Amino acid sequence: MKLNKILSVAVVALFGLGMSSCVNDLNVENINPQQNTEFNQDAVFNNVYGNFGLTGLNWDSDPDTYSTDAGGGQSGLLRQLWNANELTTDEAHCVWGDAGIPEFDHNMCGDSHPMLRMFYDRAYFGITLCNFFLDETADASDEYTLRQRAEVRFLRAYTYLQVTDLFGDIAWLDHISTEYAEKKSRQWMFEWIEGELKAICGDAESNEVLAEPRTNTYGRVDKAAAWLLLSRLYLNAEVYTGTARWADAKTYAQKTINSGYSLHKAGSGMYSAYQMLFMGDNNENGAQNENIFVVLQDGERTRSYGCGLFFICAMKDGDLDADYPCGSSKNWGGNHARPQFVKKFFPNDDAPAGTPFDLALSAGDDRALFYTKGHTLDITDESAFTSGYAYIKFIGVRSDGGATSDASGEFPDNDIPVLRLAEAYLTFAEADARMNGGTCSGEALNYVKELRSRAHANSDLGSFTLNQILDEWSREFGWEGRRRMDLIRFGLYGGQSTYKWQWMGGVYDGAQFGADQNIFPIPSTDRTANPNLQ
Repeated sequence: MKLNKILSVAVVALFGLGMSSCVNDLNVENINPQQNTEFNQDAVFNNVYGNFGLTGLNWDSDPDTYSTDAGGGQSGLLRQLWNANELTTDEAHCVWGDAGIPEFDHNMCGDSHPMLRMFYDRAYFGITLCNFFLDETADASDEYTLRQRAEVRFLRAYTYLQVTDLFGDIAWLDHISTEYAEKKSRQWMFEWIEGELKAICGDAESNEVLAEPRTNTYGRVDKAAAWLLLSRLYLNAEVYTGTARWADAKTYAQKTINSGYSLHKAGSGMYSAYQMLFMGDNNENGAQNENIFVVLQDGERTRSYGCGLFFICAMKDGDLDADYPCGSSKNWGGNHARPQFVKKFFPNDDAPAGTPFDLALSAGDDRALFYTKGHTLDITDESAFTSGYAYIKFIGVRSDGGATSDASGEFPDNDIPVLRLAEAYLTFAEADARMNGGTCSGEALNYVKELRSRAHANSDLGSFTLNQILDEWSREFGWEGRRRMDLIRFGLYGGQSTYKWQWMGGVYDGAQFGADQNIFPIPSTDRTANPNLQ
């Protein structure tokens, strides 16, 4: 789709300003005093957003951060966030032998893991951009800049939360400094992120406040994004701090639900309303009413192998694409579904051979977007894409059948949802169940019913338990990059003996791994560079 105002100004990276990001200690210092280092406010503001979907000014051939010979596209923020949160769980498995993939597949990540380093460096590059912008605008008092500052603070808080979730105790700075970044505990980071989000959504005293819900330019965050991220923070509070905050999770989920966003419920032609959330026209087909924070993609102007293209091409091969067009000419055949994910829709292992249209109809659930022709349920061969069902959630075609922006047919237009309203529904339901003996009821149950009704799944429910809610998280948000967090919160990840999935721990039938894998090790490169880290 065509980009809006976020990227309409020429994107200028810090490198283009004569600045260099030192990720290891979050410093930014001038490496060429002869260059013009005049601060371009809108350019840096745009680059703060752009870091979520781009890897560099010259797209993947000149990435801003560390990558490998495989290409700069591997360093995409959402790509590596997805790998860390999906390949390590019961939802997805990858057949590629790229350095780091087998370790993700088998829950065996060490401090030299190259893809964890890619995510870590990309995240801190983004944090550094945020700090640079906030330092340079610290004395501003005009409404235009104050609004930009609130958005940058949100994006920094979001990124810090992702780093905290993955790595536990982490490096922190809120400004550009020549000092080493301090090491902060998860508890401290929780409280800092909470304070930042409350300030910018107007729930604490601040003159830097986000726009009211649904009033900002599409693609830019508003108060609803902060409320939803707060509800996620509180939902995981017990993991991060040892103290549950279920009531607060419900409160901010309810604020999000009441914010003016709405579930997209109207399908178009052959495509269900659920599919339309992830299609090439999801900025205008009604999905924009549900998607609260998206990473903008445009097939002509935001080309990268680390964002939208990855979410389509890594999930399909040529045979699949010929039978079920996905909107891109690239076919990478990498990620397929573990059988435990398939069983969320087909508990009796009776999925038919067919396309996502066939599978959704057979499952009685629009979210069962599997492709099974020529594929087996079990992953008996870890190197074969057809050993395991394909799962096709993101497609680049438009629901109205219109043309996409890239004439070559390679790069997609579909914006990638990062926060969408449906999360508030399940957060409210889970928090309610945890506060009421393990079963949600009343308004909380109605929210679950509404989600299932939208998916044409059975919504004639008398009750819904915590275990059912965990499965519903997987059905509703499968392959959206959050599964690891949910399994940890439910005590079904590392250090438990209750639940196994295929190739868990590197064994076909699954083998438990230690609780130490509930957080990833900070890359050794950063620990070596910063003596404050352990």
